Amino acid sequence: MIHPLRHWLFVSLSVFVAAALPAQARAGELTLALANSTCEAMNRAADLYRASHPTRFVYLCKSSGLLAKGMRGGALKADVFVSADREWMDFAVEHGLVAADQVSSSWGNALVVATPKSSPMQGLDWPQLASDKVTTILIGDPSTAPFGRHAKEALEASGLWDRVKHRIQTRKNIELLAESLGTSSPGTVGILFKTNLTDQLRQLHTVDKKLHRPIRYYMAPLAASAGNADVKDFIEFLQSKAASDIFQAEGFDVSAP
Repeated sequence: MIHPLRHWLFVSLSVFVAAALPAQARAGELTLALANSTCEAMNRAADLYRASHPTRFVYLCKSSGLLAKGMRGGALKADVFVSADREWMDFAVEHGLVAADQVSSSWGNALVVATPKSSPMQGLDWPQLASDKVTTILIGDPSTAPFGRHAKEALEASGLWDRVKHRIQTRKNIELLAESLGTSSPGTVGILFKTNLTDQLRQLHTVDKKLHRPIRYYMAPLAASAGNADVKDFIEFLQSKAASDIFQAEGFDVSAP
């Protein structure tokens, strides 16, 4: 896993560079607007792609909602959008940012409950989130971060939301949550994607998939870049077995939806 500080510096530099670029990518340069949880795997995939293509990548790594809203408002410019759920991709389609027939879904994920590795807390069943064992529950911001929306959905579906909402604290994106959770006090747990578990975290429980909508990622070229041969070629690469193997190694579900 990428160290949190290293990742922050990488993302910050990418955003700074992207802000200085023209609206559309120059030849041989692609800007990727990526759901935070895909950034590490996508960086590895892009490295492999660059081995045979003279392409430079700029990475915009944020929660799916912040990316979609930023592109809608014109503050962010990109060639490819990867959303961690269907809702924000539908938002992009609705506002003409991407074409519906260009959207594909190659990966999935799972939701887990985790605690700091140093925590004395051991096995924790889902209903025990409402017990005295847990003092704080970290989730993503449900308004913009799909992993937070899935967590709230699962808590509501199981009748736990009203019992634990006073313990809920939110984070803007999954990298921030993982970092916060890794240094949190005993009694704190977090609900996040399986792929974002770090060396500082320990998984306690896998959330029942029946409690939330399927976790799928959706990818599409931005409408203004859909005719770009480099964009088309890179998206085809991301749907190849070589790229799939990278995402699978990072813990993503690469089975067909």
